[in-house]
Amino acid sequence: MRRLTTEASITLIVVGCLMTIQAAGPAIGVVVTRGSFRIDNSTVWGNGTLFDGTTIETGQASSDLKMSCGARLALAAESRGTVYRDRLVLERGAGQLTGDGAYRMEARSLRILAVTPEASAQVVLTGPDRVQVAALLGPLRVTNDAGVVVANIAAGKALEFEPQAAGAGAPSQLVGTLERRDDHFLLTDRTAAVTVELQGPGLAREVGQCIEVTGTLAAGAQAFSPATQVIRVTQMKRCSKETAAAVAGAGPGAAAAGAGAAGMTATTKAIIVGVVVAGAATGTAIALTGEEEKKPLSP
Repeated sequence: MRRLTTEASITLIVVGCLMTIQAAGPAIGVVVTRGSFRIDNSTVWGNGTLFDGTTIETGQASSDLKMSCGARLALAAESRGTVYRDRLVLERGAGQLTGDGAYRMEARSLRILAVTPEASAQVVLTGPDRVQVAALLGPLRVTNDAGVVVANIAAGKALEFEPQAAGAGAPSQLVGTLERRDDHFLLTDRTAAVTVELQGPGLAREVGQCIEVTGTLAAGAQAFSPATQVIRVTQMKRCSKETAAAVAGAGPGAAAAGAGAAGMTATTKAIIVGVVVAGAATGTAIALTGEEEKKPLSP
C-alpha cells in the first residue's frame, strides 16, 4: 500500500510539473545579465528563459533581452517590466528596444513603435505620469491606447509625454502652417510632427499662415492622406511673429530637438487627443551590460 501511495505521489508530481510547463507556454526569448535579477518574484543569476507574461525586475545591473521574434530589448538597472510575445510593458525605470518593427514598448497609456526595422527607441519613466521617448536610430511613432497617433519622432530627437485623464475626448492643441490639398486643410504640428486634417469655418483664408488651433477628434472620420486624424476646430488664431518665424525656419517637429520640457509655452508643446507632448533633451542609450554584481558564495 505504501509503495502504491509513493508511486501515486510521484505520478501526481510529474503531472503537476507537466501542467505547469504547459500553462507557461512556449519560450519567447531569453534574458542575460552580469548579476542577479528577478523573474516573477524569484531571484535568478546570469540568465533565464522568458515566457509570455514574464515580469522582470533588474538589480544593480541592466538586463539584455533577446526575443525569439528578433527584437532586442534592454532594461536599465533598477527597472521593471512585463514581457509579452509582441510587446514590453515598462512599469518602472527605463528600457530600450532595437530591431523588428512589429515589436513595441508600452509605457503608461502610450505605445512606442519603430517605423523601420533598424530603428532603436529608448523609453524612460521620468515621473508618475511622464514618459520620455528618444529615437536613437531611425524614426519612431507614438500612439495612445486607442491607436491614435500622438507623435512622430525623427532619429536623434526626443519628446516627453504626459497622458491626461480625459483621454481622446479632451481638446487637441496644435501649431503649424496650414496647407490646402484637394480642398482638404492639413496642418503638421511643429512639436509632435503629427499631420492632421482640420475641419471648420474660416480655414480657407488662413492657408499659408502659421496658426494655433484648438479642436476635438472626429472619431471614426476618414482623414485625407497623409493626415492620420481629423480635428474639428473650435478655436483658431494666427501665431505671433516669433512663432511663425520659428515654424517657417525650423520645419515641423523641430521644437523637439534639444528643448527642455520644463517651462514649455503653448507654442512649444502640443496636446494630441489628451496627451501633452513637449520637447526633451535626447537621452543617453542604456548600456546593455551594467555594473557586474558578484554572486554570493554558497555556504
